[in-house]
Amino acid sequence: MSRFDGRTQIKVKCITHSKPILESRSVYSGFMKKILHIIASPREDASHSLQVAQVFLQNIKHNYPDLILDELNLAKEDLPPLSVKNVSGKYVLLEGKDLFGRLKESWSEIIQYIEQFLSADFYVISTPMWNFNIPYMLKHYIDLIVQPKYLFRHAKTGVEGLVKNKKMLVVTSMGGSYDTETSRNFDFQEPYLRTIFGFIGIKEMAFIKVEGMDTGSEEQVKKRLEEALFEAQKLGSGWEL
Repeated sequence: MSRFDGRTQIKVKCITHSKPILESRSVYSGFMKKILHIIASPREDASHSLQVAQVFLQNIKHNYPDLILDELNLAKEDLPPLSVKNVSGKYVLLEGKDLFGRLKESWSEIIQYIEQFLSADFYVISTPMWNFNIPYMLKHYIDLIVQPKYLFRHAKTGVEGLVKNKKMLVVTSMGGSYDTETSRNFDFQEPYLRTIFGFIGIKEMAFIKVEGMDTGSEEQVKKRLEEALFEAQKLGSGWEL
């Protein structure tokens, strides 16, 4: 069974792994689903969060060979701005109306990102922590796609998230550690991501936190990363879609 639940959080400390990364049974699901991998690190192969996320994806892909992987690297994207020219579209949508004319045309690229997000069945975000929160390109992306009539709507009972029955894994790397009562007050990343994606309907979220990447000896950092890779392997190998 999957170890996924709505409050899963894997903290990395000091354990190494001995099994090959792709040592897992082959399971054919009989249907095709799509994972959207959202990359928010500009460090490419040097990114700790990306390394861990790729292990998870390799293992789940090994179990579900027909799984579609859609990758969105925000560090390489020229995301459209919510500028004076098109920000009024948000308020048109908030009023329950459809975009029209030049406004509809100026929103065409934004709509493409929204449709890409909605087309996925499951989400993986790999991101570093910058200044106790998410990088600006991930915040930009979230501000683009979280739009009324698409990802949420105002119903008689209040705001309703429209992204339902979907799950998300967030792999985040941090220079320090946030495992004490005092240090947790500086982690604005997880509370924000749980809040914004919960707002649009994603209630089942798991976190793999790769902490302490800039503290301690080289050997300690290596062991923390190895444990994160091992946890990603286990989570990916046991995942049930």
